[in-house]
Amino acid sequence: MVLALLGGKDVRHAELAARFPGSAHNASVIRRVERFFDRHPIQPADVARVVLTLLPSAQPREFILDRTNWKYGQTDVNVLLLAVIWRGVAIPLLYELLPHGGSSHTEIRHTLMDDALCLLRAADIRVLYADREFVGYDWIQGLARRGIPICVRLRSDTLMDDWIAKD
Repeated sequence: MVLALLGGKDVRHAELAARFPGSAHNASVIRRVERFFDRHPIQPADVARVVLTLLPSAQPREFILDRTNWKYGQTDVNVLLLAVIWRGVAIPLLYELLPHGGSSHTEIRHTLMDDALCLLRAADIRVLYADREFVGYDWIQGLARRGIPICVRLRSDTLMDDWIAKD
């Protein structure tokens, strides 16, 4: 199945079936492909593992955490996303669909990072970039405990002790 997926760069069942060896009827092979996906659903972590394996071995890597929201028809979609940066492009790895509007909570961010640490070591992370919504003592300390360095873009008027961020 993996060879058929990689070989043709096409996920339509009929196209996958056409790349299988053997003399079985095409309809039988299509049904076999359907049963495979029914019994073995592909999980985001599986895709992330393949992406990380296929990238050149530049270690450690840079990652980015971001949240985005949009409307799909009448449905609000709010996604927390972890991506790896490769050649200036963020390649999505893991995500959490947030059941509410607005920013994410520290607990869900830590869960996403724990999921990432099942795929790679903290030492494989050169830096985790994040936007200004990803701040807070518990969040930053949790990353520090995991050994994950973070670089957060701050608002220019953010106070840090007696310093203003823009200084």
